[in-house]
Amino acid sequence: MMCYTDWMTLVEKDDGRADELWVLRDEDLWPAGNKTLKVRFLDKRIPAWPNDRRGYITEEEILMIANEWHQCGVEQGNDVVPEFVSCGADDIADIRVKFIESGRPRSKVGTAARQVKAGDPTMRLDLKSPDNCPSFYKRIIRHEFGHALGLKHEHQHPDAPLLTDPGKLREYLRQCYPGFTSEQIEKKIRVQWAALARGASQKSKYDKESVMHYLIPEEVRANKYVGPTQLPIVLSECDKTNIVLFYSKGAADEEQTPMGTMLALFLMNYSETS
Repeated sequence: MMCYTDWMTLVEKDDGRADELWVLRDEDLWPAGNKTLKVRFLDKRIPAWPNDRRGYITEEEILMIANEWHQCGVEQGNDVVPEFVSCGADDIADIRVKFIESGRPRSKVGTAARQVKAGDPTMRLDLKSPDNCPSFYKRIIRHEFGHALGLKHEHQHPDAPLLTDPGKLREYLRQCYPGFTSEQIEKKIRVQWAALARGASQKSKYDKESVMHYLIPEEVRANKYVGPTQLPIVLSECDKTNIVLFYSKGAADEEQTPMGTMLALFLMNYSETS
């Protein structure tokens, strides 16, 4: 069943520099020693978002869905993908989640979360689901926690086919952001829509079924559009395979990485994405 939703809930706010974006870089991955990533929910309560069983979303359910990424490694007999675990206020959290009742979900990418001031959120979640797609909130959780593991947007893969008409896209963004200057529109295109740079240390084939892929609005699609026609809700088979391969390679490379290089990677700044 096709899921329609307000596209604006998917539009990213990214303060990073476009020339630093990659599909996935080794340094975005959490080190092999991080078997778990501690998650703290900063709000005392979760907004009353009903889920597809007409119950209400809980912290436990959020982590259960997020840990579908971790389960990929478990099921493939290669337990290398970090597990998200809840932590208390006195613990040092790797991921800090802030709930927003009206806004755009977004997350720091992988180890970029380390650069965020202690106590500030590294991820923001708006988990409303439209009536015609009650499982939409699950896509948001999978997508944002995919970013938290180091993944970038699949529709910006260097090998992705032409998905948008440039003229239609610019006009669409002008309507979405009436106060934006031409320079701001062009930056948004570079950061959110343009193909990412080649040369990323982690490579995979373009996958239009990836949960990290946007559903491109019909009004901006290229004439010969071959991207997804339904919003990717679940982890694709390539998602499941690639996350294990990425972390397996990262663990192997880390054993051979000099300490000076590791320190340099730790001090780098990274981008935030949705």
